[in-house]
Amino acid sequence: MKPSQHFRRIAIFSSEVRHLGGYVSVTERRDRIDGEPFYSVGHVSRGGDVVFQSGKLHDEDQAAAAARVLAEFTGAEVRH
Repeated sequence: MKPSQHFRRIAIFSSEVRHLGGYVSVTERRDRIDGEPFYSVGHVSRGGDVVFQSGKLHDEDQAAAAARVLAEFTGAEVRH
């Protein structure tokens, strides 16, 4: 496949964010140093060319709320 089919070459403007679609998910992870669990929120756009991964969130309910807000903002669906 051509590189242009994998990577977005044009900048995304704020007016386009609500049309990215795709999915948002909450993932439980573990800190590599101390093994403590934490959660992160991830978003993959409909085309797969825009990907976001949050920092550490230590509360599962807070992570779920963040996922709902991000999904609403980007027009994505929340996957569990």
